[in-house]
This record gives sequence, structure tokens and C-alpha cells, in this order.
Amino acid sequence: GEKADKSLKYWIRPASLTTDAKQDEISELFDKFNSVPFDDRVNRKAKIDDIMRGHLEDFIRKSNSSLVMELNSSSLEELLLAQEVANETDTELDIRNIGVLMFAEHPEKLIPGAYIELIRFHSEEAEASDDFTEKIFTGPIWRQVQDALNYIKTTVIEQKVVKVQGQAEAERYFNYPYNALEETLVNAVFHKSYREPEPVEIRIYVDSIQILNYPGLAKWINLERFVSGKVKGRKYRNRRIGELFKEIDLSEKKGTGIPKILRELKQNGSPEPEFDMDEERTYLNAIIRIRDGFERKEKMSESMSESMSESMSELERARMQIILIYLETNKEINSAAAAKLLEVEIKTASRLLLKAEKLNILKGTGKTKNKVYFRE
Repeated sequence: GEKADKSLKYWIRPASLTTDAKQDEISELFDKFNSVPFDDRVNRKAKIDDIMRGHLEDFIRKSNSSLVMELNSSSLEELLLAQEVANETDTELDIRNIGVLMFAEHPEKLIPGAYIELIRFHSEEAEASDDFTEKIFTGPIWRQVQDALNYIKTTVIEQKVVKVQGQAEAERYFNYPYNALEETLVNAVFHKSYREPEPVEIRIYVDSIQILNYPGLAKWINLERFVSGKVKGRKYRNRRIGELFKEIDLSEKKGTGIPKILRELKQNGSPEPEFDMDEERTYLNAIIRIRDGFERKEKMSESMSESMSESMSELERARMQIILIYLETNKEINSAAAAKLLEVEIKTASRLLLKAEKLNILKGTGKTKNKVYFRE
């Protein structure tokens, strides 16, 4: 009879369409049904020297685990076994991927792509301009998340306090609610495939923060249901990361994910998040737009920057830029506030503000002593 076709092919059914399964989808399927997810497999390149005892101890203290009592009396090997991130062998320990991700100083050297890259664009032109800051966060993945969030908290997040008539409590809201960003970033780090060499990317634009991870949702997950918070997707991809993040309260015990992001944005009065994927679902981009009330004023008009460059020294222009940026989020400024902002004498600040008023860059109102300046 005919020879049977030896090259077996797997067929899978994303939605209702049967397609020739791509290799990564096959490995994703095996992950789904395989009892050992990637993060729990042994990393053949990892040695005990790659693990930093300090990171492991910090983690154990943070997690309030009963292992805290045993820190002083235990060897690094014993702690790794107790934390279930390594296997005992006859010679030396086999360290699992989760051990590398959570406790190595440089997990990205053993698992390429295990880092967070942050790019902050400082102008509307974004990718088209050279005006951006780039930061790479390395170290254990839970540290990366905390460091990236701290950077955003201290340099990006702004608060507005609005007095409401007839109400004692002022209303407070933020350009971006911290908890929504935290949940989005934790999700990206948790759901990234660590077989892929691309890092988690945070892109900060003047009017949105976008968090990108690879790959996107598995083909069998419905995007609409996912966006509305009805799907618990991709839990199997990194089971152990999820478990260990929970121990240090990085990801919610109740697996909130999308519902939490939706709730935090709504509470802050922010637009709903957007989730963007390509046809092949090679990436998932979560877009969080800035809340109304934080729009940047148009950059200075031509005539304004001309009058500044003709009549002001370079130092004055630089100081003026700082004042203009301050006035993007504050209604007005006086000499005392400007002096503090610029770290100069009050009389220096007051001279600069008067000059700006003469040049029609700022409008001033009030008597010399209490004069306030604002942008129209």
C-alpha cells in the first residue's frame, strides 16, 4: 500500500478558522496542557552563582513568609529549595526559570528579554523627534516593576486639586491613576512569554502611556470579552510568576487584572483603556490616555520665542521655559513661587517675570508686592 505521510502536522482551531499551526502556537498549546509551564522548567544555563542571596532574602521578608525565621540558619541552596525555585540533584542544584527571573541580578543574561525598557517622549512628535529619555530596568522582575513604577510616580504622575463650591472636600484627580498603571505593568510582566527576546516596553507620550508585551492574547481568547474584563486569559503562561507576585502583593489575590484597571480609570475620570493587537497577535499594547484637564498648552508661538531670543539671555530663556512648563499645570505664579522653582533670589525672579510681561509672554495682575502672572 501507499506509504503513510510521516511528517505529522498539528492543526489548531483559533476561533472557527482552521489554520496550519505555527510553531509558537503549538508551544503555547503544549504549555496550556503541559503540566510544567515555561517559568517552572529548569534553566540549564543557570548556576547558583547567578542567584543573589540578598534579592531572595528581601523577597522573603517582603512576603511575610514563615521562611523569615529560617533566614539566618539556612544556606542559599536550602532557601531556593524551600521557595520551590530549584530542584535537588546529586551534584549541584538545578535552578528553574522562575528562580532566575525572581532572584538573579541579571535575569536577561540567561533569559533574553527579561527586562523592562522605558522610553519617554518629550514632544508631540514622539518617535519622529530626538527628544526622548530611555531607561532600562534590570534585576529581578519584581524589582523591575517597582523601579519602573517609582520612576513614573515621581516624574510623570501629576495631581490636580479642585475646590468645589459648597463642598468642604476638594476633588483630586491625576493625569494617570497610579493603581491602573501598576496593574497594567504587572499584567504585562506576568503575561509576557519569556521565550521571546523582546522586553516589556513602556512608552510615555505627552498624552498617553502605552505598555507593550509580547506575544498578545492566545488566539482562542475573544478580544472583546477580554477588554470588558470577562476573560481570565493566559493564566497558564507563567503560573509561578503569578504565585510569587501575589506573595509580595504585586498582583491581586483575586486575579482582578482588567476589571481593576477599568475601575481605577473610571474613578479617576480617565478615558477607558484601549488594547491593540496585530492580526497575528504577536503583541498586546495597552494604551492609557491622559485625563482631561492636563493638556499641554501649545508650545510657544513663533513671535513669542523670537521676542524671547532677542531680549533675553540664554539663562533667562532657560528659566522662562521652566516657568512656562510650571504654568501648564498651575494657573499662576508670583515672584516668591518662581524664586523657589528656579532656586534664585526673589528679586531675580521678579525681574524675569516683569520682563516676560513686557514681552507679552505672560500677563500680570495686581500690585508689585502681590503681583501674579499667568498665561492667557
